[in-house]
Amino acid sequence: MRRRDFITLLNGAATAWPLAARAQQPSMPIVRCSHLGLQDTVLEAGFRKGLSELYRFALTIIIAGMLAGFPLDLFAMDFKTIGNQLILSGPVVGDELGKTQKLFAGSPSIDTVILRNSSGGNVPTGYRMGELFRAKGLQTAVSGYCYSSCSRMFLGGKTRFFTDDFPPEYTHVGFHGHYDDHGHLLVKEIQAFGLKKWIVKYSDGKADPALVERWINIPVNIGMIHFYDPDLFKRDGVSTFMCQGSEPMAQSVLGCEPIQKSALDLGIVTSLAIVKSNDQVEVRAMLGERPKASGFAAIDDIGKFPLTGENGRQEYRRFLAAVLPRAVALSTDAKFFSWRAGVFDAMAQALARCAQASSQACKLYAVDDDVVWTTN
Repeated sequence: MRRRDFITLLNGAATAWPLAARAQQPSMPIVRCSHLGLQDTVLEAGFRKGLSELYRFALTIIIAGMLAGFPLDLFAMDFKTIGNQLILSGPVVGDELGKTQKLFAGSPSIDTVILRNSSGGNVPTGYRMGELFRAKGLQTAVSGYCYSSCSRMFLGGKTRFFTDDFPPEYTHVGFHGHYDDHGHLLVKEIQAFGLKKWIVKYSDGKADPALVERWINIPVNIGMIHFYDPDLFKRDGVSTFMCQGSEPMAQSVLGCEPIQKSALDLGIVTSLAIVKSNDQVEVRAMLGERPKASGFAAIDDIGKFPLTGENGRQEYRRFLAAVLPRAVALSTDAKFFSWRAGVFDAMAQALARCAQASSQACKLYAVDDDVVWTTN
């Protein structure tokens, strides 16, 4: 079996994950198509998972991969060294500390760690990696999203920055507490690790203890406090948002509580200077040009969505609850639509799926948090 075939198999197998375990692991790709509001799931390759649920699923795919002849490293956090930068991406599975120490020993010129599109994972490793980065006086920078255990790696940097590899609405750090298999808060584990004191310490004393107390006690693990670059991304003058996880659009922070203090104010970053990843050209090549908002409707105005029927409206609600990047496409007769989320070519895939299902031309209705639909 080829590697590509196996990854395709995994994407299909991910539909078997229990829906009740939606949790902090975001942005595995989702595709849906509908016709006249009659829902047909084409591919649903995962939802956010709780840590232990993710590990059980990971164990399954690791065993399958080993049987297929693939090395264990295929499923681990990706390590890439380019010049003075170590670029880490993907889930934190627990073996990263030893690998990183070995890599630093052989590459003394590394002074920057780029943390890219990681939904977190193993709890102790996040602490230990952050402590290692601080002890070595390294700078850290976020490229795309960095959640949960990854956020502690990020906070460990002696100096901390945003990158502009991805659009600013895709670039943020997300913090919360520790959770069980079902996404419920583990208060004793938070206390045992001293999470509150750790965050205040590694923010150089700038994090507001009362605010930290709130975010580490968010009751479900899809909730987080999200920090964006205040120079590049604001909604109504705010760049920090507290999401409890119950908001209909929590994964894009629309409708979440605005927090008046920025990432810089609270010591999440130490500067608003932009760090550029050494592979930025390669990263940006993945991104298509995004159309501008048309003014046709607000993104959450379900009544304006052209596909009629309760099933169609319900499917659009699912789109609104999905992670960024995301896009929904409509056929010209407004009888077919398809949406894609969690991948950087969401626009192209939504259009292609819609055209395939309808056998006609399709147009984008919405991209990320903007309606781009025009009636002409």
